Amino acid sequence: MRFTYFILFSLLTLSCSSDADSWLEEAKKRLKAGETVSAKEAIKKAIEKNPGLAEAYNLQGVILFQEKDLAGAEIQYRKAIELKPSLVQAQLNLGALLMENGKWKEAFLPTNEAVKLQPDSSAGYLQRGIVLAALGKPAEAKADFTRCLQITPTEINARYNRGNIYFQELNYTEAIRDFEASVRTNTEFGKGYYALGLSYYYVKEKDKSCLALQQAKKLKYPGASQAVKNLCNE
Repeated sequence: MRFTYFILFSLLTLSCSSDADSWLEEAKKRLKAGETVSAKEAIKKAIEKNPGLAEAYNLQGVILFQEKDLAGAEIQYRKAIELKPSLVQAQLNLGALLMENGKWKEAFLPTNEAVKLQPDSSAGYLQRGIVLAALGKPAEAKADFTRCLQITPTEINARYNRGNIYFQELNYTEAIRDFEASVRTNTEFGKGYYALGLSYYYVKEKDKSCLALQQAKKLKYPGASQAVKNLCNE
């Protein structure tokens, strides 16, 4: 009789878990469709079915973050991590939220954990690189951006951020290489053209500098119009 009860209990648990997963998927669909209110309702249903569903709390955090409720989002991300420390996306989301609040040292911990949990994913290296750069560790940041690009060669933000470090180090040759690659990847990348234009200016290639700055101006990147006026005699 106990054995039968155990099987029945297990089946009920599996059923609840399955229902919770279904509601979670429904929440994702609704959120993707821009139906935030109904997405919240679906998440609530998922949690009612399975209070231990970490992914539901993480998604709830995403919605709160989008609504600028950073304190609420942090609570949800931390709850998700408490329930499932291996949930990489929750670790990254918490790190991103702390970055948004300027808490760079705190942001390193969950971001670094995400990299350890998923070392073959470029997202963690990109985010950790940004954190390390903010913490004044350019060599380590460049290493992370490089690793990110090895995994995902078209990751434009890693390319731009590494180029920015080279620019700050006055290594304009490497900076130009990265900024050129960034605008090849995305021809609408205004800040890439702007940075490229400034880099060319410092190596005294005025024609190339002005072409890049004019493209940044065309894309309405802030400061580009003034740079064209100041550096290109327009």
